[in-house]
Amino acid sequence: MKNGIEKIVILSFLLLLFLFRRPCPCLAATAGFDFLKVGVGARPLALGEAYVALADDISAIYWNPAGLIQLKGGESGFTYNKWFEDIGYYFFGYAYPFRDSSFALSLYYLGGGNIQGSDEGSEPTGEFSVYDFAFASSYSRKLSERLSAGLNFKFIREKLEDEVANVFAFDLGALYKTGISNLNLGLNIQNIGTKIKFIKQYESLPLNCKFGLAYKLFPGYPVTLTLDLNKLKNTDIYFGLGTECRFGEYLALRIGRKFAPNIDDGFRFGVGLRNGNLCLDYAYVPHNILGDAHQFSFGFYFGKPEIEKVIIDKEKEARIASLYEEGMMYFGQKRYIEAIAKFSEILLLDPENKEALNRMKEANRLLREGK
Repeated sequence: MKNGIEKIVILSFLLLLFLFRRPCPCLAATAGFDFLKVGVGARPLALGEAYVALADDISAIYWNPAGLIQLKGGESGFTYNKWFEDIGYYFFGYAYPFRDSSFALSLYYLGGGNIQGSDEGSEPTGEFSVYDFAFASSYSRKLSERLSAGLNFKFIREKLEDEVANVFAFDLGALYKTGISNLNLGLNIQNIGTKIKFIKQYESLPLNCKFGLAYKLFPGYPVTLTLDLNKLKNTDIYFGLGTECRFGEYLALRIGRKFAPNIDDGFRFGVGLRNGNLCLDYAYVPHNILGDAHQFSFGFYFGKPEIEKVIIDKEKEARIASLYEEGMMYFGQKRYIEAIAKFSEILLLDPENKEALNRMKEANRLLREGK
């Protein structure tokens, strides 16, 4: 059954690549709620928005909900994007993995305060508010050792003065570990939903199909290459490239570029810092026409950081080795009670340690036999 599911996913990837070469017949001529196109997270933006196959932190909610299954523990994140003309873009997300599943909630808000209105004669008519808002609930599940799937269900609102439009939509994502060392494939279809009526005009959501690859170079060396292909309605295919290099657990440097039609914005740069359960990411994103953008992301990891877990595991292994050596010393001296006590301590630390269990049983037998 699992092999069948994996074959279906592979065929889906190939089909998507075929569709990338053709116009998408289901797309309408116009698109509303353009703020849904704005990427979330300083790390993905610095990687040229090539993140669908990497998607291993809280920003996976946006880029590929299937990637949420890769979280090691609960995680929350906040993103602030200082956009153009003092417009701010905000994101908050929380995700919690449970067994072979992961659940998440997220909020998106785009706004720039009140705007001064005017009539046809350019006379001021007072200020009015403009904002875009979305709320999403996410679920991802591990379907097999290689394949995971994810879903976002979204409520979206757009407000302009007294006019309000609401709509529901969803995203579908998949993440596939190819079996080729360190190579992942990712797929995300965003903003599947009905048309919306804003004032007197009907518009459709900005449907976007993303396909990506992520490859980690040199096992043991944390260098990751990413590539995404995007097919957004009424545009040609565009793609992004990114490279991330990590220096230990504390520092990451990133560079990327987005290659979109009629846009030449140059390279993006980013840096990531982590200390314990806290992380800070920054991305500089140049725009030749609209000006430069700066994005900051803050993340908090619940539970012990990965580096701390490694230290704890090594200390545990060293403690077990020391207790076993002491136990064997007592065993060789026929001091079976002391030996049993040491092997028992090992089993408290590692209940599956068969070597300590067998030695304890043997010492207990010899003690009963008086040998």
